[in-house]
Amino acid sequence: MKFWKILFLLLLSFKALAFDNPYILRSPKALLMGDAFTAVNDDEYTLFYNPASLARHKADLTLYPFSGHLSGTNVLSDMDKFKDFPKTAVGAADLLMDYPVHASAGVAPGFKIFNVGVTFIANESYDALLRNKAHPMLGLDIRSDKGVAFGMGLPLGSSRLNKKTLSGSQTSVGLSAKYIERTGVSDRLSLTGPTMGRALGQEEIDELLKSLGRVKGIGWGFDAGMEHVARFANTQFVMGLSALDIGGTEYKVQENPENLKVSGNRQQVNLGMAVGQDFKIFHYILSADVRALNEQMDFGKRVRLGGQLGIPGITLMAGLNSGYYSYGAQLNLGFMRLTGGFYDLELGSKYQQIKSRRFIVYLSLFDFSFDA
Repeated sequence: MKFWKILFLLLLSFKALAFDNPYILRSPKALLMGDAFTAVNDDEYTLFYNPASLARHKADLTLYPFSGHLSGTNVLSDMDKFKDFPKTAVGAADLLMDYPVHASAGVAPGFKIFNVGVTFIANESYDALLRNKAHPMLGLDIRSDKGVAFGMGLPLGSSRLNKKTLSGSQTSVGLSAKYIERTGVSDRLSLTGPTMGRALGQEEIDELLKSLGRVKGIGWGFDAGMEHVARFANTQFVMGLSALDIGGTEYKVQENPENLKVSGNRQQVNLGMAVGQDFKIFHYILSADVRALNEQMDFGKRVRLGGQLGIPGITLMAGLNSGYYSYGAQLNLGFMRLTGGFYDLELGSKYQQIKSRRFIVYLSLFDFSFDA
């Protein structure tokens, strides 16, 4: 029984020594494009990249009644590693040492009306990375998010995009806010320490998580951005600059004598550009992001490159995120969009330090747009 509890903890947790920013939500399409999405930003996840993009919303009303994702560790790339899984806790810990484990599921229904957007949030995220064989340390970042994000994009000056002819140029600014209730724990624990010992003594999973320090925090976050769009003939060029989680987003825990916490979101300033052409029978987009301009990090870790190539009904995507590849496809049947693929992320503080291999599957049903 104790072995399965240890394995459960390993599958449920994230290493505090890894410095991946705990985003609230990411666009599945963006992740398969290397997350180079600041200037593309054309799906239901607009508010989580740059609110200024709302100003180029094409329809009067667009509804996203159901959109959900499932992502996890891509064990298919490491089948040999898990072929003979150890039957002891010590063996399992040795096998999973320095191996990032991830699982996430959530929904993000919402709508855009003119240049205003609203997204409702319900997302679960669990990650794991066990390190240090001499003194095994397990970092926890368990997150269950519920809340809402809303924002607006406002064109500046007299120049506007013509939505009917899809031509012209436009410079916009955007502001958004999000209210999040986050339940979880962010901590680093010794596998042989007293806290882990108490947790392993619990019979129920819920009590086990409480023993590890799971608490509920409430927080407000604010984002801002600018964007310039130029369209001529069948070509579109976009440059975008966004400041996400301005000042950092912290989640305040009520009645907290033990000073427990859940992971917050760091402020991040991102610059992106994208160019694309639509020839009716096929289209393509090329994009690039430089992330975290306000942080000190290796340049290679900042760079995101992405692209998509599509014909009516299907789009192929690929990208390069901090030196790691991603690829996937999206099937569009009108009433349904199905997206799937594989992507890798950098979890460490340096370029290509801690690689996390992941898959994602995304389904959106009954989307529709309406013009008055």
